Amino acid sequence: HDTSVAQEVAKVAPASASVVKAFNTIFGVVLEKGQPLDVFVAGDDAPAKVAVAEFVESLGLRPLDVGDLKMAHWLEGAGLIVMAFARNGVGNLDFALGATVFD
Repeated sequence: HDTSVAQEVAKVAPASASVVKAFNTIFGVVLEKGQPLDVFVAGDDAPAKVAVAEFVESLGLRPLDVGDLKMAHWLEGAGLIVMAFARNGVGNLDFALGATVFD
């Protein structure tokens, strides 16, 4: 209830490792389309998050920093919501979560 797979991995990973959560709310079929998408990123190590963000940008996607690794718990929950939309609401895998910024 109060942890995530990413946090559990961080507990057992070597101290020199950095764990960053990303990509779990986007289906592969959507990534293949190459459209601009938002990728939510969570982690405790700022340089590691910058490296992941640069990788995300190199794919033509938009990284959105959602905070520290504790937020991975909520990203994993968002992944479950995406699966529920695919099965029940949208009815297919051809969608993605994102953020709209209003000026």
